[in-house]
Amino acid sequence: MKALTANFSLGREVWDKFRSKVLRQSEGSHALNLQLSEVPEPELPGPQWVKIRSIMSGISGMDEGMIIDHDPSAFGAFLSFPFIPGNENMGIVTEIGGQVEGIEPGERAIVNPLLSCKPREVTPLCPSCSRGQPSSCRSFAKGAIGPGIIIGGCKDTGGGWGDSFIAHKSQVRTIPQNIESDQAVLVPEFTRAVRAVLQYPPRSGDRVIIVGAGSPGLMTLHAIQALGHHVEILVVADHSFEAELVGDVSEAGVALAHSPNSLYEEVASFVKATVQYPEVGRLSLEGGADLVYETTGRGERIDDALRFAGEGMQVVLMNINRPSGFDLTPIWFKGVRINGTAFSGPESYKGETRETFDIAMDLVAEHRLAPEKLVTHRFTLEEHRQAFDTLANRAQSKAVKVIFKHVV
Repeated sequence: MKALTANFSLGREVWDKFRSKVLRQSEGSHALNLQLSEVPEPELPGPQWVKIRSIMSGISGMDEGMIIDHDPSAFGAFLSFPFIPGNENMGIVTEIGGQVEGIEPGERAIVNPLLSCKPREVTPLCPSCSRGQPSSCRSFAKGAIGPGIIIGGCKDTGGGWGDSFIAHKSQVRTIPQNIESDQAVLVPEFTRAVRAVLQYPPRSGDRVIIVGAGSPGLMTLHAIQALGHHVEILVVADHSFEAELVGDVSEAGVALAHSPNSLYEEVASFVKATVQYPEVGRLSLEGGADLVYETTGRGERIDDALRFAGEGMQVVLMNINRPSGFDLTPIWFKGVRINGTAFSGPESYKGETRETFDIAMDLVAEHRLAPEKLVTHRFTLEEHRQAFDTLANRAQSKAVKVIFKHVV
């Protein structure tokens, strides 16, 4: 089958370390080598597994960190090479194991990509999975398949950037007829936004800031609205086209991040705070937002998010990467709390406990997402360099969500 395969280049890693330590240049690691090639289809490792023919796969924030920003270190402890990226996947079931029920070949399906104890068939469950926290599973290197936190980062499962991949039956959800394929492929990323809002919900009357108006930021905005929270929201956008998108889907306010002074004044006006202009160092606020969702994962925006939060309030970090270049001073002087969130897990919703993935899927079925506003670009695997260039130059391309579309 055809696939974009990621492999580790020791030569590149050595050069990166030399460049960093000797030449004092730190442009990020280029040790991950991505190539389009023909590879064997992944085999089912047991009777509880399913093979899926890829139709669409999104380029996630995690993919951007590994491939575009050349930094796989956030997943480095559990990556197994060579792997096929792609963790936001939608396709058609082509093969099922003998112990799979309720899933039939020919059905459309999406997958929860997390490879925790249950998909790995590890028993007993580790302490984290037993507590309902599969994102911090202790078994990412154990069980029926090789190391990897997610499908799209494990050498044995394949990923959506290949023509086929495999998933454990517990990860697979067949797609109802009332969900279109463009909607279905958004469910994995929407799940992370829904989980963030369910785990760290705003209170009635809160002033909430969403830092970032790309796909994760817009998903978070949709999640707040879809889960019925009536709060005042300000979205911090990098580009004017993102501000227009926010206006198309909500009544939230928008502040553009072009100028620090004007950005901080707009934020201060929204949260009824005061901007502090120091003689040295960064701008800051006296007062701040009740809750901040930081969706970009970039150091300078995390720095802003910490400064935008009010005294004793919290910042939720939603992008899984290894950021740098932000100041922790607000933690000490304002008592700002940082929380992280990722993937799916059991959540209390409408009086029952359900997987976040299923909650997000139901909200998508209720048409709480507008794919025509989010999915802006589609590429084939052969056009992968153009896809990455499109994401790297959002100001020109106006990219929000970029997906690979397979020929089937």
